[in-house]
Amino acid sequence: MTDKKTGHIQPLDGFRGIAILGVFLFHCLGASFGYDHLPWGRWFSEFSAPWSFLAVLPVTLGWAGVAVFFVVSGFCIHLSFLKNSTNDWRGFFVRRFFRIYPPYFAALVFFACVFAPTRIRFHSLIDWAQIVSHALLLHNLDYRLYFGINGAFWSIAVEVQLYLIYPLLLVLVRKIGWHRSLLILCVLETLMRAISGAVEVATGNPIWCWFSGSPFCFWFSWAIGAALADAFVNKRPLPFRSLPLVAVCVMAVATAFIRLLNPFSFLFFALLTATVLSRLLASECPMSLASLPAVHLRNLGLYSYSFYLLHQPLVFAFGKLVGKVQALAQYPLLIFVFCACTYPLIYLLSWLYYRTLEVRSIAWGKRILQRMHPVALASTPTSH
Repeated sequence: MTDKKTGHIQPLDGFRGIAILGVFLFHCLGASFGYDHLPWGRWFSEFSAPWSFLAVLPVTLGWAGVAVFFVVSGFCIHLSFLKNSTNDWRGFFVRRFFRIYPPYFAALVFFACVFAPTRIRFHSLIDWAQIVSHALLLHNLDYRLYFGINGAFWSIAVEVQLYLIYPLLLVLVRKIGWHRSLLILCVLETLMRAISGAVEVATGNPIWCWFSGSPFCFWFSWAIGAALADAFVNKRPLPFRSLPLVAVCVMAVATAFIRLLNPFSFLFFALLTATVLSRLLASECPMSLASLPAVHLRNLGLYSYSFYLLHQPLVFAFGKLVGKVQALAQYPLLIFVFCACTYPLIYLLSWLYYRTLEVRSIAWGKRILQRMHPVALASTPTSH
């Protein structure tokens, strides 16, 4: 499963592929039905939606792909840091910047200034706040900005902020170890999510965005990937491998439909991802890497960042266009199918974006690192 030449762990791309496919179909729901989840009753989801929506009910869990991304991100970031011979923070942040920001910024400029359905008019202060907050990756801290320009961008901001507090995580681990550190982060995230859920049920309104959208509310869900990478590299028993897979899966799905527990659904899907990943790394779960679907998922996973940056505004614009056809407007399930059929086109665009922007951006970062550490970089394995 691990490429001996590059050190790249192939199943991670498959994980990313499954995750982005789920997120894509989830956004197709919003583009076709105008909503992407069942309405809430007092305590539970109400299954009073039209039959056409209930027919694609499993797709409402596609958002969990973001939880998968966070765990895989934590794993890859820590794996790369451990395997990098220079092991300095300046090099770490250079790699992260050129891996994430140039492709993100190019997509931001395109959707904010060029693409008509999302283009900002710059007529008001909030318009300028949108572009500035997105450029600084702070838009996840204000509900007025959270889903602005491109709704999928919120998680990019959270993930970059998790990179910024990653050194703090390692300081904590150095002082008290992984077990106690994860326990502290678990209590912190659980407490923050419990407060968020209680406030929403009590008031009917979500809690402050700077609280529920902050990186601290996702810290444990991201750090479990890092803990898994640390054990994998140091050949220690893999954490989460002994968790009951079926029970964690049931809890993750169940919490998605229980209003008070809904904020914990992200955390449980992250744990589910870590459990499956740990078993794959331990070779307990058979996984065919040669089949055509597996190869496609790995390729999709390789381009998943570009796909994530591009897909949502394109899908929503197409759904809106198809919805204007009078004969189709009353059949949202059919519009959903049409939106899902944009997948090959978006896949192709993502491949082009990856080749023209992502690969070049990574190369720019490597050139800068080469000047900083000319000898060490040559012996450092690549990591996605």
